[in-house]
Amino acid sequence: MTVGALAAAAQGGATGRQSVADGWATRADTGTLSFDAQLAGTYPLKPCPAGTPSRIKCFARTAGGVIPGLGGVNESFDYIVESEPPGCDIAAVRLPATTAVLTVPGKGEIDLRIGGTPCLFRSNSLEAQETFTIAGGSGIYAGASGGGTYTDESGGPPKWGAKDTWAGKLVVPGLDFDLTPPVLNGANNRTTRLPKGMRRVRVAYSITAQDAVDSALPVTCRPRSASLFRIGRTRVRCSATDTSGNETTAAFVVIVKRSR
Repeated sequence: MTVGALAAAAQGGATGRQSVADGWATRADTGTLSFDAQLAGTYPLKPCPAGTPSRIKCFARTAGGVIPGLGGVNESFDYIVESEPPGCDIAAVRLPATTAVLTVPGKGEIDLRIGGTPCLFRSNSLEAQETFTIAGGSGIYAGASGGGTYTDESGGPPKWGAKDTWAGKLVVPGLDFDLTPPVLNGANNRTTRLPKGMRRVRVAYSITAQDAVDSALPVTCRPRSASLFRIGRTRVRCSATDTSGNETTAAFVVIVKRSR
């Protein structure tokens, strides 16, 4: 759960960005995380429990992404669709209440109770918004509470693609959510000259990232260091992400000139 509370990184013209996909997160105070993030996934059909009415179809919904303050998360739950529910139009469906689990590898799980929907109409795809309540957790999220809104977009067959948006607050007393992005160093413009008789030249650079919690972090740059560059100006984009999902990006220009 994908995000944008902006922070400025002081070094190398870098811009700190707590971001994935479409979402944002800010720290209101110690123990409280506000989030609005999208997770992409799928929801293939699965067998329903014995005795389930035939008008109900069951799906195994899974999704994943990054929520700043949490890090990489995996979502999983039984996604249930009830056709022709009592009290609804014959063409309507309803999503009964269910419980989703957000797993943060190495940290714990968060249980979210989804409240269900009234009557809905669909074609091949389905969009719905429900409320959710955080009903507890495990690991560092033990005693978690909070809630918000859950919006699902379900594309239907044959791909069964899903996009889930979670927006709300997570409260874990005493847990200091890390929302400070790492700092990138060394993202400075550089100029080199093309050797005579050559069309391209290799340019190496060293960009480092330092995080207040995770210390040194790996940096990804495109193009990579020691790539071949042609005459002219080429923009290089670099990024680093800490274990809490906070990302910093920076850009600089490699200038290649002709030999004198």
